[in-house]
Amino acid sequence: MTPGSRASGTPRDVRLCLLGYGNVARAFCDLLARQERQLADRHGLRLLVNAVGTRHGSLLAPGGLPPAAVLATIGARPAPPQAPLPAAELLAASAADILVELTVLEHDGAPLSTGHVLAAIELGMHVVTANKGPIAWNWRGIADVARAAERRVRFESAVMDGLPVFSLLDFTLPDCALLGFEAVFNATTNSILEAMGSGQSLADALADAQAQGFAEADPSNDLDGWDAAYKAAALANAAMDARMTPLDVARERLTDVPLQRVLRAREHGKRLRLVTSVRRETPAGVAPEAGSATSAGPIRACVQAAELDIDHPLAALSGDSLGVVLHTDLMGDLVVSELHGLVPQTAYGVYADILHICA
Repeated sequence: MTPGSRASGTPRDVRLCLLGYGNVARAFCDLLARQERQLADRHGLRLLVNAVGTRHGSLLAPGGLPPAAVLATIGARPAPPQAPLPAAELLAASAADILVELTVLEHDGAPLSTGHVLAAIELGMHVVTANKGPIAWNWRGIADVARAAERRVRFESAVMDGLPVFSLLDFTLPDCALLGFEAVFNATTNSILEAMGSGQSLADALADAQAQGFAEADPSNDLDGWDAAYKAAALANAAMDARMTPLDVARERLTDVPLQRVLRAREHGKRLRLVTSVRRETPAGVAPEAGSATSAGPIRACVQAAELDIDHPLAALSGDSLGVVLHTDLMGDLVVSELHGLVPQTAYGVYADILHICA
């Protein structure tokens, strides 16, 4: 099923159900409102929100609301104005074409968000999510269900905001196999390490990061390497058929990296970065078969502090910059990076995924 239907010369309606309504969802609705004319003129689309659901409230509009009306209706409320509904009930009542899954990250298998994705597919919806949990824990099962139902699941914003990593691999590198990657995935730890390189203690650097909005009130998910581990598993699962979970990623905690190590790297003309590395092992003397990332051995993944030469592409990333070096069989090594990994970029990744689905 192609989302919506379209009469000649008129935009076709595409109905969205939003699960989760935090900063990313608000930024996404704002982006849709600003792009309304562009969506109609260039893509022949009118995107309407039929439902919004959170744990604390819901908004059900069977006829569909323009995104600007959603923003006006919910406004500064802490939650949508109607009584909360169970996610399965809201999904069924929405009659949406696409689920936009923006709920908070879960640990221990991401059962709720994975359930949202699977329920939406079973109802005939495509899915766009910025939640890395389902992809990091359960991608193979989700992919099998989506393929059988002829539905599409896209998740560009799950790993590096809107930075087009999955789209790059899917649409611009035909027949290329991803053999591995190194990445700086986490803006919080990156900004803290940059501040420590100037002599700040970890505690002071963390306080500054929290004041600037890089770090959460509880930063343990970032400092303990879990955020990067989730992203490593998500990218490896979707792009390398790794069939791994975040528990398979070895982690070095930033709290275990002494200030002296950061300063010593600077003294030697290097930069310390918390680098996520994933690579498929190959038996000695055996080269991977071109075009097939599954012809070699098991995949190893880790998050660890690494001293990088100053001319290494990941060494140049500072503050809220993120980047990844992709190792491919046919195209060699590619570097993709963004200068600012913030909420607007995450919202754009969701927007781009919807356009890919509707193309």
